Amino acid sequence: MSETDQRPQELPSPDSAPHRLLLVCPSPRLAHEAVAAGFAVRVLADARRPPGGILSEAPVELVDFTDAAALTEAIETSARTHRTERLLAFAGSAELPAVAETATRLGLCPNPADAARLLGERAAMRALLNGSRHSYVAAARVRTAQELPAAVEQIGTAVTVRPLPPLSQGSALRPRGTVGEHSYLVEEHLVGPEFGVVTLTVDGMHRVVGIAALGGAWCPGSSCLFPAPLGEREEAEARAITTELLDLAGYEFGFAYTVVVLTADGPRVVRSQARYPDEPLPSLIELATGFRAEAELFQALAGKPVQPPTAHRCAAAASYRLPAGRLLSVSGLEAVSELPGVHKVHFPYASGDDIPRPGHGAEGYVTLTAESAQDAARTVAAAGRLLRAEVSRRPETI
Repeated sequence: MSETDQRPQELPSPDSAPHRLLLVCPSPRLAHEAVAAGFAVRVLADARRPPGGILSEAPVELVDFTDAAALTEAIETSARTHRTERLLAFAGSAELPAVAETATRLGLCPNPADAARLLGERAAMRALLNGSRHSYVAAARVRTAQELPAAVEQIGTAVTVRPLPPLSQGSALRPRGTVGEHSYLVEEHLVGPEFGVVTLTVDGMHRVVGIAALGGAWCPGSSCLFPAPLGEREEAEARAITTELLDLAGYEFGFAYTVVVLTADGPRVVRSQARYPDEPLPSLIELATGFRAEAELFQALAGKPVQPPTAHRCAAAASYRLPAGRLLSVSGLEAVSELPGVHKVHFPYASGDDIPRPGHGAEGYVTLTAESAQDAARTVAAAGRLLRAEVSRRPETI
């Protein structure tokens, strides 16, 4: 149900809103905002990846998230001993069966057990959309690499091949002798600019927080621009296909981030996830609108009506994508930081560091604000000219 649906809402009363929360893998800022909103908070974190900051405001229990039985027991204990009323999962933990199924069984989860999976698993999302004829993309799931040529021939056009997680021992799709082998999703290749749609859903009502232009959708060398410079029709189409997907998945509460390609045949969903997007987009939204996602989430849970933010300026990010190898020297970072409107220069490497292949490690980026998309593009171009990096390429990458 989209934000344009005019049916009246029944907002939860203060007496019916949950008071005791179990937060799974929250950031320190999320935990802080939950406490600030008046909730009694407990935190469940992965013992292999302890919280990256101090969570002094809430009790923390560490559990090995690869141990489904231990994870289930921890949630059950919280519900029984601490009278937890609601569980909210972050950092991809909502897609873990032990989290989703246990929370649903105990009545702690605001979403159906499969909602996060239907959004986050590419094959499940594509099957959901294609089954409804919304955002149809020709696709086939194959069980082994040997079956790829037949699937490509079946689709009959340029394709994108996406490896899927290894098939489990009990999967009906797994033929004998393929334990741990990847399956693949073969999809028609989509051509067009990409846009990221951020939503906040409360009681099944989906509000679009905003839409960002991704990659080269607005400026060469850019990472993203918020808000996206879309026409009314294109923006309406991107909003509609996103909220239709959330409806199909049965998503009832929380943030979601959906990437849409505007093809010549209309909008098509590329991927989605039941959580807020990764940096730098959250910073861009806050810089452009003042929207603080963590605070808004818990205010919504407490029953406050959600008001989509208004952008008062543009915010953009420009990425520094370096070739794989050893970084010999880097210069110009200080000059970039002095450009008009630049808020942050994030460059995670120093001279002597090894730089991994693209997509296999952190990337540097610059965040900035400007009065218009044109002004932002000029600053992005200037930031690209100022940075100088010398990289010794590895022999296998040449």
